[in-house]
Amino acid sequence: MEPMKKIEDFEGTRFPFKASIQHRAPFLVIAHWHEHLEFIRVSRGSVTVRIDRETFEAQAGDIFFFNSNQIHSVTTEVDASGNGKGEIQGMVFDKSLLLLAADNPEIRQALSLFGGSNVIRNHYNTKHPLWPELADAMEKAYEEYIKQELAYEYGILSCIYRVMAPLLRLHQHEPRNGDAEKHAASFRRLQPAIDYMEHHYAGKVQMERVSQTVNLSPYHFSSLFKKVFGLPPIRYLTRIRIEQAKRMLLDSDIPVTDVAEKSGFCNINYFDKVFKEQTGFTPMEYRKRFVPVL
Repeated sequence: MEPMKKIEDFEGTRFPFKASIQHRAPFLVIAHWHEHLEFIRVSRGSVTVRIDRETFEAQAGDIFFFNSNQIHSVTTEVDASGNGKGEIQGMVFDKSLLLLAADNPEIRQALSLFGGSNVIRNHYNTKHPLWPELADAMEKAYEEYIKQELAYEYGILSCIYRVMAPLLRLHQHEPRNGDAEKHAASFRRLQPAIDYMEHHYAGKVQMERVSQTVNLSPYHFSSLFKKVFGLPPIRYLTRIRIEQAKRMLLDSDIPVTDVAEKSGFCNINYFDKVFKEQTGFTPMEYRKRFVPVL
């Protein structure tokens, strides 16, 4: 059966994160792929993990990271009753949660590696130096998700940053192959296009003009951009506009229609639609939720 793209139930919500435990079934994770990032830890027994063309025989404690667009599955042997012997604990989240701390170019370059690149290590056993930090952060994220006490989302975000920061640092010092250098070079080549979109998002941005900033045809620019960042340039521009709109909405004195116009959306209805797709709220709902009433 051809692996399918999985649509997570958190897509379009304000906080796109989910944690779960899978057990008893022989197919703990059916082969699929998605644009999100995912970690699993084998919490009991042994399992077989397949990531793209690689296969790992994993034991209790082993941790795996699935990058955006990587096909992955997890299976386990069954006992006499037909129940799976292995158990896994996992967490999956949208890359947008990482953008909250991505204001400087160095971090943006590092995060662009999570667009389907295979240069990030997938397997961390109990002897790996990063294992204690990864295991502890995953456990705490799961507890925060289950209990959902006050400010649990901040707790989960702190755990996500705890697992992502060492992975990025490890990659910096231990690249798996030459793709890392090529990826960094492609990012540097596209930097003028990023700068152009960040400076002109409020106006009408023609992708043909953006592609000219890096001396590429629109077709080759779009192809390279998607390869490096994991999404088309027009969607990247939309993200820039939504982030700017969110900042302006926190100022309660700016009318929503002006926010739409200042962030590059000439149609208020389209702005409402895209904003809700990206955040899980309409602009007015977002403002009411995050702007205190005095």
